Amino acid sequence: MTLITKAITVHYYGTSIAHSYMAGNSKGGQAVLMEAQRFPEDYDGLLPSAAVYDYTGRNTIAAAWFAQGISDGQGGSVLNEAVARVVHKSVLEHCGAQAGVEEGLVTDPASCNWQPKMIACRAGSMDADCLTRRQVDAITHLMSPATNSKGIVLYAYPYIPGTETQWSGWNYFGAPGGSSHSPPRFANMELPGQYLGYLVDGTVRQNVDALTFDFDRDPATLSRSRRIYDATSFDLRAFKARGGKMLMWHGWADGAIVATSSIGYCEGVRKFMGGRAKTDDFFRLFLVPGVHHGGGGPGLTEFDAFSALEDWVERGQAPEKLIAGRVTNGVVERTRPVYPYPILARYSGKGDPMQADSFVPFDPSPR
Repeated sequence: MTLITKAITVHYYGTSIAHSYMAGNSKGGQAVLMEAQRFPEDYDGLLPSAAVYDYTGRNTIAAAWFAQGISDGQGGSVLNEAVARVVHKSVLEHCGAQAGVEEGLVTDPASCNWQPKMIACRAGSMDADCLTRRQVDAITHLMSPATNSKGIVLYAYPYIPGTETQWSGWNYFGAPGGSSHSPPRFANMELPGQYLGYLVDGTVRQNVDALTFDFDRDPATLSRSRRIYDATSFDLRAFKARGGKMLMWHGWADGAIVATSSIGYCEGVRKFMGGRAKTDDFFRLFLVPGVHHGGGGPGLTEFDAFSALEDWVERGQAPEKLIAGRVTNGVVERTRPVYPYPILARYSGKGDPMQADSFVPFDPSPR
């Protein structure tokens, strides 16, 4: 497709292509990473976002793990919109000021020690602002890696604090992220049956669904699908050698593909390529607070990642930060810097905390 499109472009404009770029989100992000891994000569700049690079694992193992943990036994979920609101309120009370100023966002989930048991209902309580024992167990399961009966981790990226604003449509029946543009669904319950039934084997696999997935037996049957669909290779040597640049971004509030999965990929590439310095010169990851799957959400949803990538490719200006903002009715409410992982933004203690220039970079890496 890429080669054909390039040929059409050259023919139509009558001139060669100076620079080529590819961007994609979710499954599209997986396709972008596959380009870097399998066809490194195709593009000068790549912009994957919220990439489901472990396409098989997320749609089978992870989805089944989540679904089994939250199932009410009748095709639905023990979670709902009211529960998500209660969770979010508590999460922000504990972790809404991680940058040194109250922001109403989880900006560093790794250091947020929120647990559902913190708002467990007392015995006999009918309080609407607490969680039942079943709901505590369900959310604890969502926030735990998928394992088999021996404790071996099969999928390492469970839900994190802040994602509860996009549990709708994923962990209970509803429109994903509350969007009025998407049809209601219960994706983690649906996906394993669809993927196992139609993508894993060369023929249709019968009688499969999220609730009957066996974490001891079924992962071993996914090898064919992994070879075809997964973009999990950390070997980007050829892409780097041809001068390629890749800017990856992910929203911290993503309830579909949890942002820690992108951290896992970034760390894997760094280890393979020989360290952070040898990776940051061609591949950088940006994690944006409060952003849902591919956009939207309660956070800093407005930013220009493509121009940053273009400057890197065409002018050699590596992206030191993105300026992300919140716009309501055409008015910019606030702005904030987003630095390349693992650098965090911290309030300087001076200036308007609604303005980006009031924040400074902080590197939490061990010295």
